[in-house]
Amino acid sequence: MKDSKNKLLHTAFELFALRGLDGVSTREIVKKAGCNIHAISYYFGGKEGLYKAVLDYVAECGKEESRAYLHFEDYCNALPSLDKKQSLDLLLRICDDLIDFGFANKNMYIGLMLTREEFAPSKYNKRFLEKLKSPMQGFITNCVAKITGLKEKEPENIFLCYMLMSQVLCFGRGKNFLLKFLNMKNIPPQTVNLVKQMVRINVKAILKEYIKEQ
Repeated sequence: MKDSKNKLLHTAFELFALRGLDGVSTREIVKKAGCNIHAISYYFGGKEGLYKAVLDYVAECGKEESRAYLHFEDYCNALPSLDKKQSLDLLLRICDDLIDFGFANKNMYIGLMLTREEFAPSKYNKRFLEKLKSPMQGFITNCVAKITGLKEKEPENIFLCYMLMSQVLCFGRGKNFLLKFLNMKNIPPQTVNLVKQMVRINVKAILKEYIKEQ
């Protein structure tokens, strides 16, 4: 029984990520999962209950997977003693880590679900965002503030963080489109490295006006 529940959850996760709640039927989910038509009602109380469970799974899975790519504890310990230049180097390493996270095959559907809930939020969006909160967000605003000299919570610093992180995260969220556009099955390592180089150039250019001489 547990296997059936997990199959439904993982199958629905992929289908909802690709086409959303209204774009997927319960018959399609159970057929692809190889489960009985009544299994969704039995385990989740219906399609919306399954969607809600998928969002919970995405939030937890996203946090767990990010730990494998982001050396968050090491970054937190290092930041207080860093100067502006060193803080910028640390931010660039974080960007590299986030690109690796986004381009990892198993994380593609996480990116798609995040994008879907960002641009077409469901009624469970508020709960989803609460579960998704990460100390990494506060850490990045602190890191950027140290580089720029701006106050951590002032709007200009927040906008800068959003601008910087958006260009990094868009590659992971848009991976499915990129693969189709480039006619590839996977993003090769040399392409990942090229993206990292481009992002590093962009980040430095965006922050250039804010970085003052030591």
